[in-house]
Amino acid sequence: MNYDLILFDADGTLFNFDKTEKEAFEKAMNAFGINHDITILHQKYEKINKAIWQDFQDKKISSVKLRTERFRLFAEENNLNIIPEDISPAYLIYLSQGTHLLDGAEETVEYFHGKCEIAMATNGLSDVQKPRFAASRLAKYFKHIFISEEIGYPKPDKEYFEYIFQKLPFKNSTIIIGDNLSSDIKGGNDFGIDTCWFNPQKLKNNTKIIPTYEIQDLSELKEILV
Repeated sequence: MNYDLILFDADGTLFNFDKTEKEAFEKAMNAFGINHDITILHQKYEKINKAIWQDFQDKKISSVKLRTERFRLFAEENNLNIIPEDISPAYLIYLSQGTHLLDGAEETVEYFHGKCEIAMATNGLSDVQKPRFAASRLAKYFKHIFISEEIGYPKPDKEYFEYIFQKLPFKNSTIIIGDNLSSDIKGGNDFGIDTCWFNPQKLKNNTKIIPTYEIQDLSELKEILV
């Protein structure tokens, strides 16, 4: 093995968050009596949610406010009679039940399990990520899961990575794999560890954030890391 520690991002890298999130949104809407134009409404919610999470990453909003603010903006924009403080907990419960994995995720994790230390490094809410992870087929492979809400800092903050390496002192032999350039790759680059951008959609990188490696399929990790 070329590395002693592999940090795996969760959503969009191992977990199929898009599928999980869409299902959770539809269930929450139905539970509150909204069953029309769900596809269009979800597209609008996605846009708001993405912006809110960027605000969280930029420290403009807390994880507590994030939970309800996205639904407040969503309801306001679409003239929906829903109470954010009511629908948000329901949505998060549905979200916490989603364990869909991306193709090749379990096979990849199983391959590296026992060959080196592996850990999950995720920006997310504890009450969502913990039950999802525990109920997933990946739980048996991981001893460590680092969640931004518990640490108090999100990727790409240096404090997030400092916390990890206090627990797992392998900084000089670590790589992080993730699908997000601005959090996973920038965070790893800034902290001085190797990075691997998981880019299954073959998106063009128009940023100045340059990963150590780039892959389109998780199976490619074996060629890079062994």
